[in-house]
Amino acid sequence: MIGAPVNGASPRMRTLLLYAQDTRGMGHITRTLTIANHLLATFPHCVAYVVTRSNIAPEVAWPRHCDLIKLPSRRTPAGFERTPEDEQASLERFRGLRSQILRDTALGLAPDLVFLDHEPLGSSGEFRDGLWALKHESPGTRFVFGLRDIMDDPDHIRKKWREMGVYDALENLYDGIAVFGSRQLYDVAEAYDIPESVRPKLFYCGFVVRNLVPATPEEIRRQYGLPANGRLVVASVGSGRDGSAVLGHAHSAIARLQARDPDLSAVVVTGPFMSEEEAAALQPRATARCRQVASADVFQLMAVADAAVCMGGYNTLCEGLMTACPLVIVPRATHKVEQLIRAELLASHDLARCIHPSEAGAESLAEALEWALARDRQTQAQRVREVVPSFNGAAQLTGYLSPWLNGG
Repeated sequence: MIGAPVNGASPRMRTLLLYAQDTRGMGHITRTLTIANHLLATFPHCVAYVVTRSNIAPEVAWPRHCDLIKLPSRRTPAGFERTPEDEQASLERFRGLRSQILRDTALGLAPDLVFLDHEPLGSSGEFRDGLWALKHESPGTRFVFGLRDIMDDPDHIRKKWREMGVYDALENLYDGIAVFGSRQLYDVAEAYDIPESVRPKLFYCGFVVRNLVPATPEEIRRQYGLPANGRLVVASVGSGRDGSAVLGHAHSAIARLQARDPDLSAVVVTGPFMSEEEAAALQPRATARCRQVASADVFQLMAVADAAVCMGGYNTLCEGLMTACPLVIVPRATHKVEQLIRAELLASHDLARCIHPSEAGAESLAEALEWALARDRQTQAQRVREVVPSFNGAAQLTGYLSPWLNGG
């Protein structure tokens, strides 16, 4: 049994240091806390420290024996503008401050295990010095990199990793690389040109999904004041920081569908980081059958909804797939193409409909939602099982880490 004493002796306490680089969203801190929950439940002799810049971290539920180390974020008064030179100096000053905090934290804790999510050397390399210093001063510490399967355009990632020294870290710093995904769905070794000598360190643990708090369709409808009859659509854009346009199109598409099906209901979730002005601009489009809320358990909603409109974030799509909710994905429209790659990949396996941001509108979303609403839930669930081998990534990862955490 994992975590059990050896020969009757109590295992010594072990310290975990986990890094989540969230600055603008919720995905990395959510995944990191899901992993921490599994690890601490399995290894009661462990304590964990999560270091992050996430502004939402202090507000979420934390596991026992787990503490937050909050990295500072820059703050700028409304209407204040820096010169380009002052802006660059401010960025470098805060990056240096976080780097020093990370180095001091790592050396001060001397953890048994360091686990970094998504950024192998920290955001913009802010943890590089601390990791190598810890490697030098604490030979017993083990280092594991948590690699989200789709990071960005593969050529961009290869170039970035070469410039930052990531390949050297994968070879000489890290003891293991846990991949949050499936090799059959997306081969990270080929995508990111991981050297042959490093590939034995790769462990595909499946998709990491937080625990679903079950709720019946009747409970959900009562909670949001919706009628008991009719089909249900949920529209969500993760943290909401850049999702107002998608929700505007979703509102219009839902109204079109309701013109043909008056019994259709919807819940539109703006997210905790959408600006008050953007959320207020959308609010007049809410109705008795189309509720708009700032926050909700979207996992619960998708478990009972007949279809969902969402962006292409890892956590949202994993939760949608796990619940077999037919998905209409409008991926983020920026220079980063991670969400677009993921959305097109799922669409190619007939698991979702992908609408490019440049083509998103009331008509295109309404047409895609018609597909989703007509999709048989059992057919969707069967297709998910054929394509996605595992959603118990946190449990698989816990087993993978057990040799380094279990013992006297």
